[in-house]
Amino acid sequence: MGQDWAFVNIDRREIIDHVGKLGEFFGDCSTARRIGMLLHQIPPLPKMPRIQPSGAESTNVKNFFDRGLLALPNEILYHIANDIGRPEDLVCFAAACHRCWDICSSLLEACIRRDVSWAGCRVICLGDYVARNDLPAGILTEVEQAELDAAGQDECHEGQPVSFYDFAQAHYRERSSGGTAEQFLKILSWRRLVGDAPLAAIEIMFASVKSTVLRNLSKKLYVRVDAINALNEELPQREWFWCDKSYTLGDALVSRICWSTDPSCSMSAHCDDITRGPWAGDAFDITSMEDFQKEENFYQWADAAEEVCEALRQCWDDE
Repeated sequence: MGQDWAFVNIDRREIIDHVGKLGEFFGDCSTARRIGMLLHQIPPLPKMPRIQPSGAESTNVKNFFDRGLLALPNEILYHIANDIGRPEDLVCFAAACHRCWDICSSLLEACIRRDVSWAGCRVICLGDYVARNDLPAGILTEVEQAELDAAGQDECHEGQPVSFYDFAQAHYRERSSGGTAEQFLKILSWRRLVGDAPLAAIEIMFASVKSTVLRNLSKKLYVRVDAINALNEELPQREWFWCDKSYTLGDALVSRICWSTDPSCSMSAHCDDITRGPWAGDAFDITSMEDFQKEENFYQWADAAEEVCEALRQCWDDE
């Protein structure tokens, strides 16, 4: 049957499960790109644009603020907002007026980032044939390792102690692989009917995302999208009926983070270490190369394009 794979966010305790065999989803123009989108650094939430109210609306503004929920002090409104769990619900609450938006902006920004971004988190793609205690060295904290060890004594899978794959399936929150910024905007506009100024503010927030470099925050390595594009020019190209078959920064990530005890990957291409990824369990983000180069410690980082492109080159199947 072949082993199934799952993307695990260790810090958020989230899992994207049952993505299929590695050879089925690697380079499928979809899975890796969605994972890459989750790593985008989300910029700060802007103020809600001010739209001039009509004359009829402006005459009722004072009465609107003097009654009901908005008659409460800012501190109470903040505590109410802090108890709202789902980001789309918080957007609807904040969208009541500019005052609510300003009160909720810090909460809303953090909530949106948690919902649509894995930037800065430790991520690993685990095969379900991974053995117990077979993990890259040091990827779990002492507390996380103790939790896994304790579960191994109390739980079993088909008579065997649980692996980290089994543990994540049982204890981590399942996340939709489509939970990206684009999907979040669709939920707001289609299901919650959020529009005008509130939607515009969030669209501005997402529109300013520039994904030109993948960073391994744990090892201080980076890969520029220019290097991946150059590799695509080098490789023999073909078009699938649903997309152009080409690599992205998401594919660069996936080629380095897969981990299993069993080397089976259902890939016809020869990939030396695809199932023992040297970056598995590291923390990542995708950001702008322009912003990255402005950071004080930029020169402490190393360009890993050669290593990553060679791995992708080995995985290319042009048959």
